[in-house]
Amino acid sequence: MKSSGQRARRARRAFAAALFVVALSCGRPPELPVLYPVPAVTLVGERGEPVALDSMRGNVAIYDFIFTRCGATCPMMTRAMQRLTREFPPDAPIRFVSITVDPEYDTPQVLAQYAAEHRNDPRWSFLTGDRDAVIGLSVDGFKLAAGDPMEGLEPLLHSTRFVLVDRRGDVRGYYDSLDGDAMKQLVADAKALLGG
Repeated sequence: MKSSGQRARRARRAFAAALFVVALSCGRPPELPVLYPVPAVTLVGERGEPVALDSMRGNVAIYDFIFTRCGATCPMMTRAMQRLTREFPPDAPIRFVSITVDPEYDTPQVLAQYAAEHRNDPRWSFLTGDRDAVIGLSVDGFKLAAGDPMEGLEPLLHSTRFVLVDRRGDVRGYYDSLDGDAMKQLVADAKALLGG
């Protein structure tokens, strides 16, 4: 037969273990991984000005790859980006960047018209550039599919994922822009990188 002292010690150990498990489950979520840096590439903005992706440093940034003639996923991606901009106060150090995968058609003038129709936040940039540089940036820099289409798909191949980048210019996560839960997670993760 166990003594009351042994039972009390055992009860205290069980209580301490339960508190430890509760503390772990209520703790901060795991840190987002640091994947790799955004390449130091300079593209062209919708006003024809050079825009170095390095200039986004100091801000959290959300990137996507679209094209203005896209009739399938790009309009949905653009609406998703519009919704994202509303989730952050106007003075928050965050940038939104849409890069065309169709630079031969999407000249700065075309992007300026697209921006005039869709941009709802001055922190949102639309960029173009040399086609090989843009495709290389998507594939090699951001690790996203881009290029010529496969039969029966959109005229140009591109990813529907948004890319979250921290203030140091490091990629921290990918989010399917067509998935509402993924977009909620993107907002939460971007706010965490902003410091709350």
